Amino acid sequence: MHLIKRCLDANPLNRPEVREIYDILYEWHEYDDQSEIGKQIKEAEEINISLPTSNKLPSYETHSKAVYTSRLLNFNNLPEPKNSDDYDEQNDNIISMKSLESLTN
Repeated sequence: MHLIKRCLDANPLNRPEVREIYDILYEWHEYDDQSEIGKQIKEAEEINISLPTSNKLPSYETHSKAVYTSRLLNFNNLPEPKNSDDYDEQNDNIISMKSLESLTN
């Protein structure tokens, strides 16, 4: 959770560098089934297996005669990015029980 918060920080200087993220994820990859992260990974894998396959990858239909073009976007006058005042409180549990229930039903 702490890693996610750091990666989403409004100030890019507070975000971890790629090497630090790699090291943390590598440690998680070498998890022990009895550790807290091991239990969470196992639980997430069980939830993913129980989800209907149609929810795993979105499917898109495009019209055969549609033309997709890119355009320049104007990013002038954007407000200065900042974390919300209650950022830590809001994101301590990134997936609420209500969201989790909607995934399993």
